[in-house]
Amino acid sequence: MAKFKKMKDEANEALLKQTREKVESYLTNVLDGDPLTQVEDVYSFEFGTAIVTVRVAPWHAEDALVEVYSYVAEDVELTPELMEDLLRLNAREPFGAFGVGYDNAVVYAYSLAAANLDENEFVAAVQTVATVADAYEEKLADMETLRKIS
Repeated sequence: MAKFKKMKDEANEALLKQTREKVESYLTNVLDGDPLTQVEDVYSFEFGTAIVTVRVAPWHAEDALVEVYSYVAEDVELTPELMEDLLRLNAREPFGAFGVGYDNAVVYAYSLAAANLDENEFVAAVQTVATVADAYEEKLADMETLRKIS
């Protein structure tokens, strides 16, 4: 039997508040004056052609989540070939993963546990999502165009 306790499905309001404060501080440092949009527990900013979103969310009684994600392509045709390409890309990326969201959108996401969140790992997550989303946005559009021509 596993030696960890069962997670209680409750929100830890104190941890959520503490995490929001950390995220705001870390984003202020990372963006160095660049515009940051905030709506409740969701923060977003532009990096190249990508819009990076950071969301603080409840997870369980003893932890919360910091989700960093970006929509890489929207309204794509979800062909078996594209899905295979995304799985192969996931195998190459050491952190984060490509996924499919609503309305046939390709998303790149990276989640962190909040209880012991530090600035170094937060910046690494934000930098990874921003860099990957910006780089693959154009590549995925080109892949879609090539498939439509073929």
